[in-house]
Amino acid sequence: MKYVFIINPHSGNNEHNQLKDKITKHFKGKKIIIEKTTAPKQATIIAKSYASNTTELIHMFACGGDGTIHEIVNGIAGCNHIILSIVPIGTGNDFIKSLDNYSKSDFLDLSKYDRPILMPCDLMLVNNEYAINTISLGFDVHVAKHVNTFRKKINIGGIIPYYLGMLASLIKPLNEKLNIQIDNMQPQIDNFTFAVFCNGKYYGGGYKPCPNALINDNFIDVCLIKNVKKHQIVRFAGKYKKGTHIEYDKQVSTYKANTIYIDTNDQPIDVNLDGEVRSIISPTIEIVGNAITLALPKR
Repeated sequence: MKYVFIINPHSGNNEHNQLKDKITKHFKGKKIIIEKTTAPKQATIIAKSYASNTTELIHMFACGGDGTIHEIVNGIAGCNHIILSIVPIGTGNDFIKSLDNYSKSDFLDLSKYDRPILMPCDLMLVNNEYAINTISLGFDVHVAKHVNTFRKKINIGGIIPYYLGMLASLIKPLNEKLNIQIDNMQPQIDNFTFAVFCNGKYYGGGYKPCPNALINDNFIDVCLIKNVKKHQIVRFAGKYKKGTHIEYDKQVSTYKANTIYIDTNDQPIDVNLDGEVRSIISPTIEIVGNAITLALPKR
């Protein structure tokens, strides 16, 4: 087996500087390849280069944040000869929070990958791009755009960019008219504050839109939230972070789905895929079951 580490050197707080020494020490005597990204989307290109060669089993490590994982799964989706582990040296690291029995330190301990636990993992597909954690529209997409801007301008990690992004987004209207069809249900046309489609439970620095989501149940968990007022947002955010917002059943609806279609009337709309913002016309979101295999640390 070949061990391939794809490292985003711009993730986190310089943890990548120590990671190379830990890799060479722990995996001494094994086939090790360390790849460092130097530009956006390069992790996808690197991952695809290994996906195209099916003659050797590969244990791949995504060393970065949720954006690095997003890029890598877009390079290996559907590959049976690659298993994927996550070394969370990024800022948010929301995806691993869905694995309730693990702490961040478990994923950072390379010794626990000697005999990993294999788990199938679903992906969501929208316009030929995969998302492993969440896809969303509405207020949080504006937040995500501001978060990315703040990270570039002030180089601050952790939760702070998310709070700054939320404050900046409150200047604009909270609600957006959307036409959403879930499977064969009647389309829902309303003013939505959040429309979140989940494989994992958490996003946006720890918010929990779909508290019952599972990464391997072959369903997309849907959370639709409508008509939140600006004076409600602070109180609502506290519930949203805990996952107890679903008690507001007049404003919050949840579903499990296979396919979601958003009719944008041929106009582009901003969509957030694992923290990456794309402009898409009338997106269709589908579940792709067992698209990758995760190699989780042995506890």
